[in-house]
Amino acid sequence: MANFKYKVITPEGKNKSGTVIAPDRNGAIELLKNGGNTVVSVSEASILEKSIDLKFLKPGVSSREMSVFCRQFVTLSSSGVSIVRALAMLEEQAENEVMRDALKEVRLSVEKGATLSESMHRQSKVFSPMFAALVGAGEEAGRLEVSFERMATHYEKSEKLKNIVKKAMIYPAILALVSVSVVVIMLTRIVPMYAAMFEQMGTEMPASTRGLVAVSGWFTSFWWIVLILAAAVVVGYRLYASSPAGRMRIDRIKLKLPILGKLNRKTACAQFCRNLSTLLGAGMPIIRALSVTAGTVGNEVYRKMLEDTEGVVTRGSRLADPLTDSGLFPPMICNMIRVGEETGSIDTMLEKAADYYEEEVSESTESAAAALEPVIIIFMALVVIGIIAAVFSPMISLYTNIDAL
Repeated sequence: MANFKYKVITPEGKNKSGTVIAPDRNGAIELLKNGGNTVVSVSEASILEKSIDLKFLKPGVSSREMSVFCRQFVTLSSSGVSIVRALAMLEEQAENEVMRDALKEVRLSVEKGATLSESMHRQSKVFSPMFAALVGAGEEAGRLEVSFERMATHYEKSEKLKNIVKKAMIYPAILALVSVSVVVIMLTRIVPMYAAMFEQMGTEMPASTRGLVAVSGWFTSFWWIVLILAAAVVVGYRLYASSPAGRMRIDRIKLKLPILGKLNRKTACAQFCRNLSTLLGAGMPIIRALSVTAGTVGNEVYRKMLEDTEGVVTRGSRLADPLTDSGLFPPMICNMIRVGEETGSIDTMLEKAADYYEEEVSESTESAAAALEPVIIIFMALVVIGIIAAVFSPMISLYTNIDAL
């Protein structure tokens, strides 16, 4: 593969230049022509003109960008634009490089005869398995625009929920960072200053002060060990969480945590209801929809339960029964699903349940953040008071002895 700089005229009549990666010059020309461009010039790029591909620095594709893509695709498709031409137009105007590269690969794959869903499935970093499956269901039913409309709504609601969670957790995160910074400054600056003063005065320090000075001295001299241990804990946690058994155990603990346990349960329930509603509303059979939904729920405990539920429903059971028996879903969701099964409107009932529990997640997140704030403040106060007490107790003892004289 080599880099080639090019100048083309786009189908809209605009001049465009840049670099493209291709096996040879003819391959670069073909790639440019496939987008409907009129090629003006193509030549091999110099070292300074070659694009440097730093994938680890490329941002991901946000839910908002995915929502905009879905809306734009529906608009173009409804106007009679072919899938290949629509992908080329969206690729050209995409500002996110990761999105642009994925759309290019999808377009080339569709031009070679693959279906849109198959092409998107190969670009799993941008198009989730749920997205690809929903597009596949839309292709089979001849309702592709409905699938994209539902995914647009799905991404919009997902983005809204993420923003609420981020906003609620900003203050506790800042508070925790300030707390750690205060402790580090006191251990590395304040305590050593007083320790030197006590040594010059020849004052006998109590056990608490000697312990604090020892901790301060060790931390000042071996702070790099603390960083290594912290990094080792993070790496060890990620390695453990990447294993099936570790991920299952961690997710089970997440559901039992005080304050956050209920929030994690509501989040998993909201994801289940929203994703299953989206898939069923696009015409996907319930067995297949359950299989896809199991892979999109963020908690391993719920994923395993949904996989088991898929088998039970395949054998002829109603969906509400295994969900009720699992004990992971509140009675409200189970009852709404049961009513939906009886009336043939299960996707509508799931959508209403998703709306309700997404609101619950929003309120629970704000409540959890509000509960964490005093906990962090009290912890910081106790630590600081303990350090201050250990520092000033020798001085109080010294002044007491002077007054006694």
